[in-house]
Amino acid sequence: MSKLERMKERYDNIVIPEELNIRVQQEIQKSRKQQEEKGRAGSSHRFRKVIRSMEAMAAAACVLFTAALNTSPVFAKEAGELPVIGGLARVLTFRSYETEKDDIAVSVEIPTVEMIAEDTGITVDQINQEILDRCNQYAEEAVKRAEEYRTAFLETGGTTEEWAEHNIKITVGYEIKQQSGNYLSFVVRGSENWTNAYSESKYYNLDLSTGEIVTLKDMLGSDYVELADRSIREQIAERENAGETFFKTEEGGFAGISEDVKFYINGNNRPVIVFEKYEIAPGSSGEIEFEITRGNTAEADVEVAEAEAETVKEPIQAAEDTAQAAENPTHTTEEYEDNFAVDSEAAKAFAEKIKDAAARKDLEALAELTAFPVYVGLPGVDVVETKEDFLKLGADAVFTDDLLESVEKADIDNFQPSMAGFPISDGRTAGINFGVADGTLGINGINY
Repeated sequence: MSKLERMKERYDNIVIPEELNIRVQQEIQKSRKQQEEKGRAGSSHRFRKVIRSMEAMAAAACVLFTAALNTSPVFAKEAGELPVIGGLARVLTFRSYETEKDDIAVSVEIPTVEMIAEDTGITVDQINQEILDRCNQYAEEAVKRAEEYRTAFLETGGTTEEWAEHNIKITVGYEIKQQSGNYLSFVVRGSENWTNAYSESKYYNLDLSTGEIVTLKDMLGSDYVELADRSIREQIAERENAGETFFKTEEGGFAGISEDVKFYINGNNRPVIVFEKYEIAPGSSGEIEFEITRGNTAEADVEVAEAEAETVKEPIQAAEDTAQAAENPTHTTEEYEDNFAVDSEAAKAFAEKIKDAAARKDLEALAELTAFPVYVGLPGVDVVETKEDFLKLGADAVFTDDLLESVEKADIDNFQPSMAGFPISDGRTAGINFGVADGTLGINGINY
């Protein structure tokens, strides 16, 4: 029995307890046990083969693992159908469960991260434990608040039937903001439908080249406070002119960002600062977001124009390179030592071939662009060893609507190399990943 099969068996044998606290504590203990077992249990032969291939194409570089979270109920029901990030890591949602007591409904999702690559020196114990503890604490405190509310309601003349009509629900969940070759950005949320006073959200932004938490200073530079404040004020003025309503400064409106301001990283690799409901605008506006760039909007437009101008320099040579690449649809004409030796134009040219093959649902063309063995995250598929086996899957199975939409919307103009390669995705899990294999570019993973 493989490691993943053992994980699935343990998952299937979990018994849902009646009490919330028992459930959360059980999940924490499971996490600790799993982390201990990872040191004893090895990956299956097929996973080892994939890892050896990726280690070779990265010139024996240390493989970076990235934590990713998925809130889909599919992951709570199908533990054997887990997404892969660049073929290096899997995301396992322990349980998407619901409980109810005294007409207080609780819905909690508790994820953890499972590494496929071994001996990287990177551990995820701390972030996994922090998330589990956060879920545990919020859920317990929220249940206590709801119970106190129920007691007060009944003591002041309310009936149990009237209480049931309140439909009290406590929710703890997760949302991925970006999952790419550069960053992983996600938010952990807790909410109670009967009050906004205790809602919480915690944003996590990870640099996938270092495994470190990313700060606004890392993204924007040492003058990030002044830059962000100026940008937000400009955007507020523009949005007010367009009809939106914001609190004035004397009413508690925006007065500058704080050191612990919340933000995530979007698909353009830019920080997006988030203000909670009621924080700087009426509650009807919900959460308020501001994307921040270096300089003001006009300056950002100039930067974009300059970048676009840079890409069209030496058009004759660029046209010759494109024509030469078209003659060999499988690989680029250059030999590369690793992913970091691939320039942005070469990566973009190869990505365009993949996008074209996907748009035409041409499985043969996609196979020609693939380095085998390749990970294919379809149910019951996993690793495909040969081109012949890949073609047997059929175009209808490989080209799912979610995959096609993600690939079509993917930004391939701003590729940054990573150990895992180059992701073609609009930020969702579904996407196609490629990188250097045996000196040339090839697809090394298809995620769903």
